[in-house]
Amino acid sequence: MKIYDFNTPLEKGLLTDERMAIAIGVFDGVHLGHREIFCQLDGYARNHPGVRTMVITFATNPKVRDSRPLDTMRLRNRYISSFGIDYVLVIDFSRDFSMMSGREFIRLLCTMCRVEAVIVGEDFRCGSPSDQIAACELSDAFASSGVHAEVLVIPPVEDDSHIRISSTHIRTLVSQGDFATVCELSGQPYEFDLMDNSFIRTTFGFRTQNVTGQRLPSDGRYRASVVLLDGREVESTLLIDRDGLLISPIEDIDLVKADTIRIFSKEN
Repeated sequence: MKIYDFNTPLEKGLLTDERMAIAIGVFDGVHLGHREIFCQLDGYARNHPGVRTMVITFATNPKVRDSRPLDTMRLRNRYISSFGIDYVLVIDFSRDFSMMSGREFIRLLCTMCRVEAVIVGEDFRCGSPSDQIAACELSDAFASSGVHAEVLVIPPVEDDSHIRISSTHIRTLVSQGDFATVCELSGQPYEFDLMDNSFIRTTFGFRTQNVTGQRLPSDGRYRASVVLLDGREVESTLLIDRDGLLISPIEDIDLVKADTIRIFSKEN
């Protein structure tokens, strides 16, 4: 899987002749709804020989820019790559990009590659607030650019209680420490990235005076496991407080080789 800044293929003409199926979204803290989109993307390419796959995502969430994300780009790209996706394009949601109209964004996609299909969620929007395009308008927008693209709009995926699975809902669950439900809705345990966050590694854990980056639950003790770079997993207890993260027992863990922490439940 090749990863590019959104502007790089446009400036260098890297994908001009590629027939492409594209999924577009933030995909923060990938969950079962996102999985459905990626599966549809992979399935489309398998049924259309010669078509490559691309996921377009965002370095920061344009919808909740003041909120900590559920993942890092490293973890998100790792998950996306598990679906055999060919390309990931990452949008830096700058001021200039935020002012782009929806139709201008579509024209850029049509310039970048040969768009054959676009797969989005039902709540998809693109473009500045004053000039947006919704999911139901994508076909017309591509036609206006002279491109006949098949548009697949994926309806929301719901849990057993008929609640729509969304990143917003999962952010609330993480804050509440309900990691059993997070795992159910995500299809995987909640992972905190120890490689992409700015921590000082100490003898007993990861300390910092200002925890930024991924969303963490409230202070307390949590049942967890440390995943090492070689794939081994070590059962642990995770203590979260205002200074950072403390892991115990520490004897079996080489923190220099720690990749992520999987958090399972809060201890009483």
